[in-house]
Amino acid sequence: MIKIKAYKYKNILYKILINLNNFFYRFFKNIKPCNLIKKLNPDIDYIILGSGISKGFNNYCKREVVLIFLFLPTLLWEVVYIYLGLSGKYNIENTVIISVLTVILGYLLSVGLSILIPSFKYSSRKDDLEAKFHIFASTLTSLLAGGEGLSEALLTFVNKYSEELKEFNAEMNYIKTYITLNEDPNKILEGLSKITPSPSLKILAQSLARGSVAGADLVQIAQDSISSYLNYYYSLVERISSSIGTLLESFLVVGIVGPVLIGVMGMLFTVYPVTTISFTSLIILVIFILIPIVSLITAVLADNQTSKLKL
Repeated sequence: MIKIKAYKYKNILYKILINLNNFFYRFFKNIKPCNLIKKLNPDIDYIILGSGISKGFNNYCKREVVLIFLFLPTLLWEVVYIYLGLSGKYNIENTVIISVLTVILGYLLSVGLSILIPSFKYSSRKDDLEAKFHIFASTLTSLLAGGEGLSEALLTFVNKYSEELKEFNAEMNYIKTYITLNEDPNKILEGLSKITPSPSLKILAQSLARGSVAGADLVQIAQDSISSYLNYYYSLVERISSSIGTLLESFLVVGIVGPVLIGVMGMLFTVYPVTTISFTSLIILVIFILIPIVSLITAVLADNQTSKLKL
């Protein structure tokens, strides 16, 4: 009886140890920098390719991520120890606690920065690509209209027009890599729709891939995409023009009404003087503070609107 109980306890202990071993194995596997980055952002592969920052996730991990994890925690460590030395709090207890916190903070910041850099680069390409989409689509459409098949058109496209379409360098490299490997052009276009930050190019690539599978007219599909893009851009131009017109009208109103208000208030102060506020102070406030602030806000808002148009 005693042997049976001991055997049961031994089995239970063995299962607990196995579960703990599996838990720590998964835990340390998941907190590895590249595994954690992948877990936090499952689309990081497409973002890296679309940002053009590296040739792929593995290459990005071997180079950029390693540099970030070497540089950022080291820099943070040096700043903390310089602060400890200058503040006079340099003792064993503080050193151990701050060292542990610095390691954790440096690790988390490095992970965040490793995700933020390609994400920022990816999103910053969106407006540039969207503005040049009509050139990309028109060139590809002309090749398809010339009688070339989808695979031949893509090959000719990347070989002849890479220099003219430098903004699409990441997309061109992606197409060239897989077309030279004799990959199915439909799969290439599906992959292209996942890596590019341009919404119009996503739609075009998906439409061509599905149209090719269904046997539809690819030229007509591409032309429809260009027409939709141009209609969208025309409406965008109208909206931005209207917004800028409203901003300038508001600025003009402030410029006209402001001097009138100052004059009225000056006459009121002459008749009914206020000891706390002088007419001179009011003029200085409006001329050197209020008007520059309004002008700066108007310029920033107008620039923000016009930056959406990159023809």
